[in-house]
Formats: sequence, structure tokens, C-alpha cells
Amino acid sequence: MAKTFIYSILFLIISTHSIFAQDVRFTQFMITNNALNPAFCGAFEGNFRIRSIYKSQWTNLDIKPLSTFALTGDIKLFLDHKNTNYLALGLHFLTDKAGSIDVTSNTADIQVSYHKIYNTKHRNSFSGGISLGILQKSLNYDRFVFGDQFDGLNHYNLPTSELLPPNVKAIPDLKLGLQLESRLNKKWRVQTGLAAGYLISSQTSFYSGFDEIDYTGSKDFKTPALIHLISNFTYQKDKQQQIYPRLHFSSQGTHQLAVLGTNYRRAFYSLNQTAFHLGATMRVSKNETAYFPIDLGVMTGFEFKNFILGLSYDFGIKDVVRYGRALHGFEISFSLLGDYDNGGFICPQF
Repeated sequence: MAKTFIYSILFLIISTHSIFAQDVRFTQFMITNNALNPAFCGAFEGNFRIRSIYKSQWTNLDIKPLSTFALTGDIKLFLDHKNTNYLALGLHFLTDKAGSIDVTSNTADIQVSYHKIYNTKHRNSFSGGISLGILQKSLNYDRFVFGDQFDGLNHYNLPTSELLPPNVKAIPDLKLGLQLESRLNKKWRVQTGLAAGYLISSQTSFYSGFDEIDYTGSKDFKTPALIHLISNFTYQKDKQQQIYPRLHFSSQGTHQLAVLGTNYRRAFYSLNQTAFHLGATMRVSKNETAYFPIDLGVMTGFEFKNFILGLSYDFGIKDVVRYGRALHGFEISFSLLGDYDNGGFICPQF
């Protein structure tokens, strides 16, 4: 019982902190890259794609784990017959629930991007995008327990006097992004994008607008701008093998996080265009003084024509050092790419 209580308090502190500071982090961040940077909407080989991902964290604690589900899709709208200029539209939905205390986040946004292919031979392109959305946060007060007040003598028998604001908060969100994709040489290709989110200045505190006269705490909290830098590299070893080094760096206020990883793809053209993927990642976070590793991840993917199934597992390094036990995370993703630009077989990026 005591262990469960301690974990619940720890869970509450981290989850409540994430309400105001940190967004959901996927190890397979490439599945939702257009949600991180709207300029990545439509930046792929094909005319449309649909992707989803589910994540479960802290599965080995004595409380319900965190669970996250995201669904995203984008489609190209060509503006000229040469397919060198085009618009792309995208949609993104996400729901995130923090187990036993029911801290819930729901996000819905729409993305619009413009792409200019300035080198048709190498398919080099430059793009910009904008995203508008709504972020909703909620708490379930039925999950919270507050102790009675001390009567000044020897009993805790007076009613609690906690002043609780409305438990649902919704704020608008604006993201802007840029992206550049270019061929470096015969073997290497790079796709790099920079984006900023939370650009509309909004009060994100549950207590903003709380008109209870007896409340004397702070009502002012503004979410800092969230910066994303994403770089995806492709190394074409031969027709059947590719390597995809990746970097995702994000910064929000005093928080900085980096995900470093690489995937290997091996294709089998004689087996109805099938392939498998293997990869590894490391997540690194910055505290007040230095960077330190948070967790290690392994990934695998199974590809059949234009459909990809992705699996990943995270092992918490920091948790072993601090708490003597590792916390685990699991992700499963599905990707569907359709109507390839060149009408032939391409290399879908997992």
C-alpha cells in the first residue's frame, strides 16, 4: 500500500508538470513528424499517407500506465502539371491519459504546407508549413484525495478547504515550420526541418479566470514556445539496403531533449516487395548543468509493399540510477503510403 502511494505521488508530480511544460514524446517520432513540424506535411514519396501509433509507459509499476494514441494523415494537392509545386493538407489527433489519476490531454490540429521542388533531377525541395489546433487538458478530481484539516487540538476532523478550479482547460495552438530536403551525393540524402509551437500567448493554468475570492495562489502560467529540430538522413548502400540516421532535438523553456537513432532497412524484391527494419535509439535530456541519458530503445519494422508495422521498446537508464529499477515503454505503429509519385517501387521510411 505504501509503495503504491509513493508511486502515485511521483506519477502525479511528473504528470502535472507535463501539463504545463512537456509534450508527448514518441521514440518513433518519425511517425508524427508532420505534427511536430507542419512543413513535413506532404514531404514524402507518394500522394497520401495515413499513420497511427500507440504508446504505453511505466507498465511495471503498481499503477495504471500512461497510454498515448495518435492518428495522422496527409495528402498532396499538385498545382502544376510538372509536379514541381504543390500544397499538402494534414490532420492530426492525439489523446494521452496518465493512468490512475486520469490526467488527460487531447489534441486536434490541421496542417497546410507549400512545397517547391527547385531541382527536379535530384528532387531537392524547400517547404514551409503552418498548423492550427486545439489542446485540451483535464483532471479527474474523483481520483484525488485531500486530508481533513487539523482542529488545532488532536484531531483531523474539519472538512477540507481545497479550492479547485474547473478541471478542463482548452487553449489554441499555432505552429510554424520550415523544411529542406536535398541530395548530398549519390549515396546520401538529408531532410532537415525547424519548427516552433505554442506561438499564441495563452494562459495555460487551470486557475486563470478562477474567480473564487478566497483563492490567493498564482493564476498566471504561460507555456513557453516549443522548438523542434528534426534531421533525417538516408544512406543508400545499394538497391536492397538503406540506413537512416535520425536526430530530433526539442527545447521548451529550461527543458531540452534529444533523440538520436538509426534504422537499417533490408528489402527483398523477389518477395512481393517486402522488407524488414532494425534500429536503436537513445534519448538524452538536459538538466540545469549537463546532458544525461534517459533511456535506450530498440526498434523493428516489417514492410509489405506500402504498409509498415513498427515496434519499439524503451529501457529507462535514469530510472535504474535513481530508483533502482527500470521503467519500460512500448510503442506500436502502422503506416500506409499510397500512389507513389514515380509509379514504381520506392523505399518507405519507417
